[in-house]
Amino acid sequence: MDDLNAIISFVRIVQAGSFTGAAKRLGQSPSQLSKQIARLERQLGTRLLHRTTRSLSLTEAGAVYHDHGLRIVEELESSREAVLRLQSEPAGHLRISALPSLSQYVITPLLPALLRRYPALDIEIIVNERVVDLAEDGFDLALRITREPAPGVVARQLTPIHYLLCASPAYLAQRGRPERPADLLGHDLLGYPRSLIPVAWQFADPDALPTAPRFRFTANNVDALMRLARHDAGIALLPTYAAGDCLASGELVEVLPGSLGLDLHHLYAIYLPNRFGSPKIRAFLDYLTACLGPAPDHNPAAGPA
Repeated sequence: MDDLNAIISFVRIVQAGSFTGAAKRLGQSPSQLSKQIARLERQLGTRLLHRTTRSLSLTEAGAVYHDHGLRIVEELESSREAVLRLQSEPAGHLRISALPSLSQYVITPLLPALLRRYPALDIEIIVNERVVDLAEDGFDLALRITREPAPGVVARQLTPIHYLLCASPAYLAQRGRPERPADLLGHDLLGYPRSLIPVAWQFADPDALPTAPRFRFTANNVDALMRLARHDAGIALLPTYAAGDCLASGELVEVLPGSLGLDLHHLYAIYLPNRFGSPKIRAFLDYLTACLGPAPDHNPAAGPA
């Protein structure tokens, strides 16, 4: 049992990237974990981790040991899920990766009702902009906006994601309202880095914009773009689930309505095949689908009817 606990601790330390992060998840102190790993390294006769005050990395032996240890932990979790599937009520810890804007505007407002419905279910949401490795990073599922999910995973399409070009009334009063996409080239534009989807502003008419637009400001965060747009800095491409309240209040207005060709993006729930049939995942996704409806363009805080 000591060896098994050490394997679990080692895998969680690597996933968390620190002893402190793993200790919080495991309910232990960092010093306890440090002693456990030191004992494991003595038993194996080799170092598994390079440790400094600022970083943590695997040795060559540590990488090999982690690959095998991760499979053991996944089998343990699968065994636990098999037992939980025999229960009628979802239970256990559900760890989710989501974009910050999705978590803030779409997912988090729905959680109070879900948690009340399933008292044995615990939910952890980790927000980040990067695409996580579900197995390596220890996530049960990820919520991603994409046109086509990657192969090798189970992908459940939840709802379409709509984008609008938005600006403040004050900006448009000062700079003029674009009448056609080509007019955007004379405006201050707020967009996303090219590494993110959508990589470009795509219009229903592929010849609508003769050249690629120049962005005055780029960010990989919806809130940053929306904040600048609200403060009269330019025209931003925003998802309606985030910009809906500002549009309803008049703080932002839509620019060039109906001109974009970006409605092929969807919100997907991504999880590994060995999680298929998990009661906690199924309950979460069924609830999310019931709440979102055809598109998450409104405030869903009340939950499903």
